[in-house]
Amino acid sequence: MSAHPAAGPTNLQTPAAPAGLDGEGDEIYREAFDVARVQVRRLLVAHPGAFPTYTDGGAWHLGDDPWAPTWSAGFLTGMLWMFSDRDPTGWWREQAEAYSELLEHRKHDTGTHDIGFLFTPSWGRWHARSPSRRTREVLIAAGRTMGGRFNPHGRYLSTWVDPGSTFIDVMMNIAIIYQAAALSGDTSLAEIATSHARTSRRFLVRGDGTSVHEGWFDPETGIFERAATHQGCRADSSWVRGHAWAIYGFTDAFTWSGETAFLDTARLLADTYIDRSGDLLVPPNDWEDPQPPLPYESSAGAIAAAGLLRLADVDPTHLSRADSERYRTFARQVVAELSGPTFLARPGSDWEGVLRHGTYHYNNGVGVDESVMWGEHYYVEALHHILQSSTS
Repeated sequence: MSAHPAAGPTNLQTPAAPAGLDGEGDEIYREAFDVARVQVRRLLVAHPGAFPTYTDGGAWHLGDDPWAPTWSAGFLTGMLWMFSDRDPTGWWREQAEAYSELLEHRKHDTGTHDIGFLFTPSWGRWHARSPSRRTREVLIAAGRTMGGRFNPHGRYLSTWVDPGSTFIDVMMNIAIIYQAAALSGDTSLAEIATSHARTSRRFLVRGDGTSVHEGWFDPETGIFERAATHQGCRADSSWVRGHAWAIYGFTDAFTWSGETAFLDTARLLADTYIDRSGDLLVPPNDWEDPQPPLPYESSAGAIAAAGLLRLADVDPTHLSRADSERYRTFARQVVAELSGPTFLARPGSDWEGVLRHGTYHYNNGVGVDESVMWGEHYYVEALHHILQSSTS
C-alpha cells in the first residue's frame, strides 16, 4: 500500500466498537477510548502524515522537536494499531500500516536512543497482529541499531546527549533489542539488553524505590561518575515520568529475560508509586519539588497505569493474586481519574489532544501543561488493556 496515509473522511464520528468487547462496569473506559479515537482522527484528518510531539495552547505543535532528536512518532502510530482492533471497517488498520511505513527508514537511525519508542508501538504491533518476513526484518534491524549504542566498559546503552550518558528512559527501549534477539536467534543482543537493565538497576534505582533520571559514566573506563537530571528539579530528586518509565521497563525486562531481580525492581518502583501518589493518583512532575508549579503531570500517570497493568499480568507463579489485583485496581483508578473532566479533552472543543495537564520539559519551557504524545499513547494502551481484559 502507499506510504502516504489517507486523510479519510472528514466526518469525525468514530466507527462502532465490535459488540461484546466491553464488560459491564467499563463504560467510563469505553467512552474515554471513543473520545481518544475522535481526537486522534481529528489530527489525522487535519494534518495527514504529521507526527507532532506536544500541543501548544491545546493545538498540536507541528514543528521540529526543540529539545531531542524526534522520538515520539511511534506513539501516534501505536494508537492507530490499537484503534484498529476495535474497528470493523478496516480504516484504522489502513492508517496504522501507512504510518508505520513512514517510520521504516528510521530502523538505521543512530542519532537517537529512542529506537524502541519508535518501533515497538508501531512495527512491533504490526508484527504481533500479522507477522511477516518484512515486519521481522524491520524489527531485527531496529533492534541491532539500538544495540549498537552499547558501551561494553560501563555495560549501558548511551543516550544522544553524550557517550557517557544513560537515562532511565532507555529501559523503555530495550524490548526492541530483546525482540530482535528472539527473531534473529542472536543471543548477544539479549545479553546487551540484560546488561543494560542490570546497570540501570544498580545505578539508576535508589534503595527507597525512587529513580535517577540520568547517570554519567566515564565511557573509556565504565566507572560511574554521577547522577543528573534534565527534567526533574535536581539531581537527587524524583522525576516521576522517569519513575513510570522504570516500572514499565523493568517489567518488560523480567518478561523477556526471566531474571527475577528485574521483577523485584519493578515491584519496588510500583509500590513506591502507589504509596507516594495515594489518593491523588496522578502525580506532579517531581515528587521532591518543595513547591511544584503544577499539581499534575498526566503523562506520568498514564505511563504508570500502563506499566502497572503489565506488572499485574506477570505469570502468577511469580506474583501473588493479591498483589496482582492491587496493581490492577490502582491502575484502573488512575485511568478512571484521567478519564474525568479534569484531564480528558472533549471532542468539539478547541483542545486538539486527548489528555490535558501533561508536560514535556518543564525546565526548558517546552510543552508545559499540555497534551504530549506519549501521554496519549500510554493512556490509550491502558484503556485498551482494560477493555480487552474484560472479555478474557
